[in-house]
Amino acid sequence: MIKQMEKFEELNGVKSPLIPRIFSAFKYKSGSDNAWKQVDDNGKIIAYLSSVDGNFTLITTENTDYEEIKDFLGFCGCNSIVSDVPITSSTKSYALFKFLGNEDTEITQAFIGLSKDSTMNEYKNFYSLIFADAKGAFDLWYCDFSKKIVNNDAKAICLKQGGNLVSIATVPMIYKNTAIISGVYTLKDFRNKGYSRLTIYKLIEELKKENITETYLWCEKHLEEFYNKLGFEKVGNIYMETEL
Repeated sequence: MIKQMEKFEELNGVKSPLIPRIFSAFKYKSGSDNAWKQVDDNGKIIAYLSSVDGNFTLITTENTDYEEIKDFLGFCGCNSIVSDVPITSSTKSYALFKFLGNEDTEITQAFIGLSKDSTMNEYKNFYSLIFADAKGAFDLWYCDFSKKIVNNDAKAICLKQGGNLVSIATVPMIYKNTAIISGVYTLKDFRNKGYSRLTIYKLIEELKKENITETYLWCEKHLEEFYNKLGFEKVGNIYMETEL
């Protein structure tokens, strides 16, 4: 049976790099966004599930009822699902990395980060980098991301060169001591200069100041070597399905 999640405490003890995504949908839900739990006949939780704008996240256990999950996703009009196991044979696999290195690199470049005091224009500048190769909806993103920044549930760092923002790394979801890095991007004219590495290290430095010790990211196969060199170690896979 799938039930709506009612308390943060139900996430305690869950060991998964996807837990910030479940937490984010639970805490910042709007409209149809929500977080659920799948329970067995004895009321024991056997899976965690969340949705943000029709994009689902699934954390499984050895007793997860996948057929019920699939029926539920179909009923909810699922656009895509990220999970810790493949759901169908056409699921795309991404390498899951955990930061185990040492970011104590001397960083002399100028960085700016978003904070509770950041202006709308600062958010717009960050947004233009995050979605440099894609169209987005700033108002919706700003409403969600600014709330998380104020509550320390997200981080964003940009590297400045010559007065311009040229490289960005973000953590759009944090839960307790766990963070997932995403939105790593460097403008094309500034690539191959080590800027992404420095920006990621600066972001991890800021995370450690908040006692966030579990830092993950996932990437496509062609980027695995890059993240290995940065001190990330592959610890598994994350799966994404867009057609259930």
